Amino acid sequence: MSRTLGPRPEHRAEAELRPLYKAHYRFQFLSAGFRSGLFTLLAAHPGLTRAEIAKRLEMDEQPTRVLLLGCTVAGLVSKDGDGYFITAISEPLAADVTDLPGAFVPFEHHLTYRAMSWFYESLKENTNVGLRRELPGDADTLYGRLAGHAELETTFHHMMGSVSRSVAADLARKLDLSGCRHLLDVGGGTAVNAIALARRWPHLEITIADLPTVVEAAGARIAEAGLESRVRAVGLDVFNDELPGGCDGVIFAHFLEIWSVDRNRMLLAKAARALEGGARVFILTPVQDDDETGPELAAYLSAYFQTIASGEGMVYTAGEYEQWLAEAGFDPAGRFYVGGLGDILVSGVRRTTAS
Repeated sequence: MSRTLGPRPEHRAEAELRPLYKAHYRFQFLSAGFRSGLFTLLAAHPGLTRAEIAKRLEMDEQPTRVLLLGCTVAGLVSKDGDGYFITAISEPLAADVTDLPGAFVPFEHHLTYRAMSWFYESLKENTNVGLRRELPGDADTLYGRLAGHAELETTFHHMMGSVSRSVAADLARKLDLSGCRHLLDVGGGTAVNAIALARRWPHLEITIADLPTVVEAAGARIAEAGLESRVRAVGLDVFNDELPGGCDGVIFAHFLEIWSVDRNRMLLAKAARALEGGARVFILTPVQDDDETGPELAAYLSAYFQTIASGEGMVYTAGEYEQWLAEAGFDPAGRFYVGGLGDILVSGVRRTTAS
């Protein structure tokens, strides 16, 4: 008697929707595999059996079986006979866990996953309800609240640093700063971009303006790089203070997408007031297609800014940035892609007299 059941029945609409409404399970398999060290283990010892994996991970065999089933279904591991192997998808997660793509996993697990369950409420109330519900503190933004959570702040900066490193080398190659003497890096974080640009352009001085807790970490990285004579970090409230004069270039790197249209217009107006005619402004940012239909990452990041980070930002189009630059007194001077994550650099030249 045949033991074959025949084709598995599928309800078409349910099958097509399932990857969306079951996505949280897939992430938990990914996160558990990453946190347990499963992917690193299988990279070093391919073909281990379930019992061997359980012993190495210090788990009972039944929960190990659950983990391996889910990771296999998700394509994160493969099974051949009794042995398990990493796949092309999970192999990068067995490398440096503080670099891409591994740095995204603890960031999503600890900082965004629970908070994003408040996405609908954040849309309705037009503020970052997810942050207010899930991360204790009084500050209105994620960046302010992280100052009171040292471990989470480290997780965040590992992620942001890895993103910055992924584009910094390409930015330094493509951005012509031969005519710039002193660059102001607004929201420059832990100096990843500043260090790459300073090394590429030995004549260049850079001032990083960011939150005091971030400035301390930036200063340590600058000292480690031996660039204290040309790169410095200062605490500055860019929303309540004017940008310092004396610079002939300003860069906003992964910063303006955090904030509302009105705040961005204000910040670009401040940049215009701080710069003389002929000076340059640069905006490094993820970008939404000009026709507002994608890409996927722009949608994800926009939901993150609305629900957690600031409650007001989103990924904007390049055309919007160019419009705001023109309104602030800059002539748009081109756009180009930077790195491999879909970031672009939009630039402008300060008009001698704002129109």
